[in-house]
Amino acid sequence: MGDRESLIAKIEAQRSSASDGEVIVSLEDFFTGNDDVGSIGCNLGGEQPAISEFYRVLKVIRSKPEVQDVLVRICEYDDPPSWPYTDTVHIITSAQIEKVEEWVVPLKPDEIYPEWMYGKPAAAPEPKSGMKSYSVWWD
Repeated sequence: MGDRESLIAKIEAQRSSASDGEVIVSLEDFFTGNDDVGSIGCNLGGEQPAISEFYRVLKVIRSKPEVQDVLVRICEYDDPPSWPYTDTVHIITSAQIEKVEEWVVPLKPDEIYPEWMYGKPAAAPEPKSGMKSYSVWWD
């Protein structure tokens, strides 16, 4: 099974069990095999970072000791052969919003929202003590 097919299978499994319809996947699930510039940050036009840069920056953020996880919200995925689309990445961290804003500067988000922008997805882990979620959003 290819990377896209594996991702779609994970999305379908989650969507069928998620009462709220919110689907999230890991960075690896979203970015491995993804070269579709329409999958994230496509509203940025000529200012859009490469898909590999999104992946690199988000992995660096996830590796920080004050970060529990970085998860990708899937909002559209039924347009083969294009890659599933996201408008939001969730960062679960103990850092303050100003620090999160610094971390994501290279990705040029439109907004950083404290908490789960669309409600906590059923598959999302509970934030550990002292951690909270920030939603990094592209229009």
